[in-house]
Formats: sequence, C-alpha cells, structure tokens
Amino acid sequence: MNRLLISFLLLLVVFVSPCFSTEDPANFPSKPVTMVVPWSPGGSGDMTTRKLCELATEKLGQQITVINKPGGSGVTGTILVKQAKPDGYTIGMATWSPFTIVPHIRELPYKTKEDFTWIAQFAEVAHVFAVQSTSPWKSFKQFIEDARKNPGKLKYSTPGPISGSTIVMEMIFHQENVKVIFVPVGGGREGDTQLLGGHIDGMVSPSLYPYIKDGRVRGLMQAQLKERFELFPEIPTHYELGYNIDTPDWYGILGPKGIHPEIAEKLGDAFKSACESSTYKDFMGSIYHRAVYRGPESFRALVFKDYDTQAKDIKELIDRGVIKRQ
Repeated sequence: MNRLLISFLLLLVVFVSPCFSTEDPANFPSKPVTMVVPWSPGGSGDMTTRKLCELATEKLGQQITVINKPGGSGVTGTILVKQAKPDGYTIGMATWSPFTIVPHIRELPYKTKEDFTWIAQFAEVAHVFAVQSTSPWKSFKQFIEDARKNPGKLKYSTPGPISGSTIVMEMIFHQENVKVIFVPVGGGREGDTQLLGGHIDGMVSPSLYPYIKDGRVRGLMQAQLKERFELFPEIPTHYELGYNIDTPDWYGILGPKGIHPEIAEKLGDAFKSACESSTYKDFMGSIYHRAVYRGPESFRALVFKDYDTQAKDIKELIDRGVIKRQ
C-alpha cells in the first residue's frame, strides 16, 4: 500500500508541478530579470525599453537586463518569451506587428489571445506622413489630388511592407481610389534618406520629426494616432481627414502564460512607476514618442481589439493582392 501511495504522489508531482511557477511570489524578485526586445539595438523600441527598464529597476530592487532577439518582424523574440519559464524572470517587449499583423499572414507557434501574460503598455508611437519641404503639397488632400491626376506617378514608403503604416496608407489610397507606388526600403532610417534625397515623394515614419522640426520635410498627416501629437499639434490625424481606420502602434510588456498574478503585479507596479515618472516622459518627448500607461486588463483588451480589427483589414489587403499570405 505504501508503495502504491508513493508512486501516486510521484506521478502527482510530475504532472501537476509544471502548472505552477517554482518562484515564491512573496520573494519575487530574488535575482535579475531578463527583458527580451524583439528588435535590433538602437531603434526606438530598443531605446524606450532600455530607459523604462533602467527606471523600473530602481522600483523592483533587481536589475532588469535587456537582450535583443530580432527577426521575423518581431516574431523571433516573441517566441523566446512564449517558451520561457513562467516565473517572471523572462519577460518581453510587445509591439504591434507580431501580435496583430503577422498572425493573420502566416502560421506562428504562438497565439496572441492564449499564450501570454499581459503586464502593461508603456508607449504610443506617433507616425507621420511627410513630404519634402520643397514639394508643392501643403496638405495631404493636395497630395491625394495629385495622385488622382497622375495614377502611378507618386511613390511612398514606410519602415516595412508588413506594418501598420503600410496598412493605413494602402487603406487610405484604396478609399480615395488612387494609385501610389509603394517602394520597399530597409527600415525607417533608409526611408528618411530616400525622402530627403527626393527618390520617393512621401514617407510614413516616427523618425521624421527631427526633419520636420528643422524644416527639411513637411508633415501632412498624423498616421495611427487618435488625437493630434502634442509636440506637433498643427498636423491633423488621419481620422480628422475622414479616414476611420484603426491602426495604432504601441509598446508594452508581457510574459509567458502562467505567471503568478502576484508576480505580474509586482512587475506591473515597477513599470507603472517608471512610465509615469517625469524622467521617462521627458525622455519620450526627446525621441518624439508618447508615454502612455495601461494596466494589464486595459492593455490586454487593447491588444485583442487590434488583433480582431487587423484580421479584417489584412484579409481585404490580401484579397486585393497588396499583401501576400506567407
């Protein structure tokens, strides 16, 4: 009988223990935390996350170390987070593309709505459609009218062909029934160079604001923001111009499914404190981003809503041949 009882207890340990974190929530964190950024070093996502982690480290009481795992439009780093042990010591930066766009284009080894613990949102990214300051277009409507008169003559670009910027612009051009040629580039910085050099007529990117400020380019439309960007209030949003297309861009924090609620709360409190600090807000303003905090429930609801919205928009773009299913 004792042997049977021991065997039963051993089986119970084997099958039940993986469901729980081995970390005692009351002692968390007892060692450094790893933050996975699914993008290359030096970009805005990397810079904002590193600043946030620097400030959150002070509140958490343990070092938050950032590692970069770029690849696959953010998918490579996201997979690493999904596969991590749910003890709170490996978390990741969440961006719009790998959770709301790519899942509708190709099969992935994770599910947005099932495989993660959502911790907090910490930023909104303000994209802008801009043209050279020497161009004849003083408004986005003028650009559209020129495109209507000259089908296929005007060219534009975005940081990536599978991005929220591309989706919103292609939806706008379709709504206006105009043909503007998309020119692929190797990221936002290369696109900025192409615009400044006159090789394309328009560019959508959050990295264009310094050139708007120094007068080299002219911002015609805020893309992907509901309200005007407070640092450039003279530039209207695409919603104001009559394009009711939801393609926001956000940065957030998440972990693998199964993190203990108390551990997730401790992480969230540290990031909330960092996000709402004047130091972080000033830093975000210096790189032309917006500090926005949402807690776990609100952030999860936002991600799920955007996932559903993009399913519809991407299907339309695939049916029209703008985006190819992979």
